[in-house]
Parts: sequence; structure tokens; C-alpha cells
Amino acid sequence: MGYHKPLVGLLGGGQLGRMLCEAAAPLDIQIAILDAENAPAKQINSNKRHATGSFKDPAKIKELAAHCDVLTVEIEHIDTAVLEEIDAHGVEVSAADGTKTAKKVAIHPSWKTLRLIQDKYEQKEYLREQGIPVAEQMALGSGDAMLASLREASAKFGFPWMLKSRKDSYDGRGNLKISSEADLENASAEFGNLSCYAEKWVPFDLELSVMVIRTEDDSGRTRRVIPYPTVETIHEDNICSKVFMPPRGVPAGVCTQAQQVACSVVEKLWGRGVFAVEMFLTKDGKVMVNEIAPRPHNSGHLSIEAVPYM
Repeated sequence: MGYHKPLVGLLGGGQLGRMLCEAAAPLDIQIAILDAENAPAKQINSNKRHATGSFKDPAKIKELAAHCDVLTVEIEHIDTAVLEEIDAHGVEVSAADGTKTAKKVAIHPSWKTLRLIQDKYEQKEYLREQGIPVAEQMALGSGDAMLASLREASAKFGFPWMLKSRKDSYDGRGNLKISSEADLENASAEFGNLSCYAEKWVPFDLELSVMVIRTEDDSGRTRRVIPYPTVETIHEDNICSKVFMPPRGVPAGVCTQAQQVACSVVEKLWGRGVFAVEMFLTKDGKVMVNEIAPRPHNSGHLSIEAVPYM
């Protein structure tokens, strides 16, 4: 009986999806992508298995899953309800004789991980419950209740503090620094229709990141978490523009501590895959988790395009 090469279905075909295809090609791993017809990942990986459409469309996700053995993501902003359904019941496929059966499709990382990470407030509440160091935060009201909530947060945290959207915020979008009472009216007008939370300001010296590989057995129990080296990330206009490895002026012990914190985060998640854990190094030398990406991340680009720095 011949070996069956698993086909990986990828939700999203942007820059990170393109890099995933570049890494998969030498390993002869087949990738089928759900995204727009001219998505970057499709430009370097032409095959008949791709699906065209939105990677947020449940029907299109099922269409892709019907041809795949594994589903994964290059971006976490997808429909987790359909992934939960596929995980529980499989996806319907038609045989040559017209009969229909439910096909099991593995989903990694788990829809549970993706759903948790989609809501940054719930993400950090969960991490806090697990003993992970995160900034103090509070949920905010929306609509007519927003302004009163903003004033309550200001009284609790003092200025400055961070106003953040719970969902669909990345690369600086959905985040606003509240520096004084004068910012509250505009913040209420701009964020009033969103589900938001307030986060205590973290006085940090620099930002660190660690990529972590997570493996598990077939029953879902963690087998190993393996960290890459700790890196320092530089952000310009809220986008990671440079990465330094090792971090400049950071003791080796702090780098080890960051790896340990990152591994403790990923141990508490579900599913196999590559994760990025972004952290603050505070002025008093503590490592505090900022957020998680359940996928390859820009802070790991050094593995393919690093140059020496002096």
C-alpha cells in the first residue's frame, strides 16, 4: 500500500502563507490555499487544489476541507464556529457513486486556541488564570456606556493607559493611548461601537519575542514545546520592522526567562503548530506577555533572511 501524502489546507494566502509555501516546497508538502485568486501565496504555488474566495466564508472553508487532510491558518481572524463543526463532525464529501460520508479533517492549531486568541481580553484573562505575567486590565462598556467606562479606567489606572479593541486589532489598529482626560471624548466617539478593554500602561525598555513549536499526541496532550532563540523586535508605525538576535544589551538570563515564559504560554494552548509570543521587558527586568500569534510571525523572519549586525 503506497504512502499517502497529506494535503494541508491553508486559510489565507498572504505574505506568511507565501513563506509557508516556500518552506513546504523542499519537503514536498502539498498546500491548498483558500484566498483571492491572485493572493501572494498562490503566485508561487500553482496547483488545481486551491479554492478561490474569502478565508472567512464557512462554505468555502468546508469546500477546501473536503479535499484536505489538515487545516491550518496564516491569520487568526477566521470563522472558528465552522472549524469547531468540522472538528466535531467532519466535513461532508461525495463518493463516485453519489453517496455522502463525513470525512475527518485535523485542525491545527485547534479552533479553541484560535477562538481564545481572537479576543485579546479573554486571551489575557486566561493567561492570568494560568499564572502567566500579563498587564492589569478591565473590560469596558460600549455605546452610551463607553464614556463612563473610560473615566472609570482612568481613575483605576491613571494616565497614560491603553484602550484596545478586543477583536480584529493588529499592527496598531484598534489600539489607542489615552494620555489625559482630553482624550476621552474622542476615544468614546472612535471606539464606542466596539467591544473594548482598558490595559494598564506597561513601562517597558524593549519588546521581546520567542517563536515556539508545539507538538501533541493524538489525544491532544502536549508532548513537547520547543523555543527558538529570544529576539528583540523594533516597531515602526506599529509594525515590526527589525529583529535583533540576540537582543541588544539584554543578559542571557533574561533571554532564557523569556523562552521559559513563552513555553509556559504555549503549553496552555491546544493543537500543533508554530506560535509567536510577544513580550515586554519592563524597566525593572521583568518579562510580561503582550500577545500571542497562533502561526509563524514576522519576528521569526530571521530564520530565512538574517544578516550579521555589529
